[in-house]
Amino acid sequence: MVNAENPPVIHLVTEHLPPYQIEAENKALAGFSVDVIKAAMKRSQYDYTLNSYSWGRSYKLAQIKANHCIFSIARTKSRENLFKWVGLIYYANNTSMWALKDRTIELKNLNDAKKYNVAVSRDDMTHIGLIERGFKENEHLYILDNTKSLVNLLLTRASIDLIVANDMTIKFHTDLAGVTIDDLQRVYEIKDLPLNLFFACSKQTDDNIIKHLSKNMQSLYQDGSYDTILKKWRDRLISPD
Repeated sequence: MVNAENPPVIHLVTEHLPPYQIEAENKALAGFSVDVIKAAMKRSQYDYTLNSYSWGRSYKLAQIKANHCIFSIARTKSRENLFKWVGLIYYANNTSMWALKDRTIELKNLNDAKKYNVAVSRDDMTHIGLIERGFKENEHLYILDNTKSLVNLLLTRASIDLIVANDMTIKFHTDLAGVTIDDLQRVYEIKDLPLNLFFACSKQTDDNIIKHLSKNMQSLYQDGSYDTILKKWRDRLISPD
């Protein structure tokens, strides 16, 4: 039970992934999802910490430690019982497989991608989603611990044929690698792997905290605050042509 006279501190963890979460050199965090979460927490009765780590570290912390919550996390079947889900942050139904522009790769369906080596980031939506769809680690999938190196793998390892990213984050990956979207080709859109981004907490977090945070998330939608934040970031959230 939550002690109303001495409420716990909520520890928020995330990763650097523009435009949702943007970590500046001084470790300050901005971004669309950051603004949504901060607005919800401002309405709550809880103090909180906010830290950006690697996705793998944040993902683990939000599973094993009480009062630890993670964003922006896709809600997949295999994750459903790993967390307590607070609320939806953003709905973006687009995930694609990308290759270098000079590669000849044709995919008629998702299973065709099993003929190639596909790089994904460990424990993120693309990794979990492809595992759920029959892909196997070290057979079809190359698992990457450092998300920032995703496009670099295409450039530096001939054995890596494809990477998986959504249209909003692919520019972040190409910028890190010093190339542009024009250097890549979208080979296949995975239509049944939507990027529905959520706010979630560890199973060890008290249900009353989840209900309280959920109520505050909902209030952002009800009074127009969410739309105000969305308008601020809309240009950054629109998919490239």
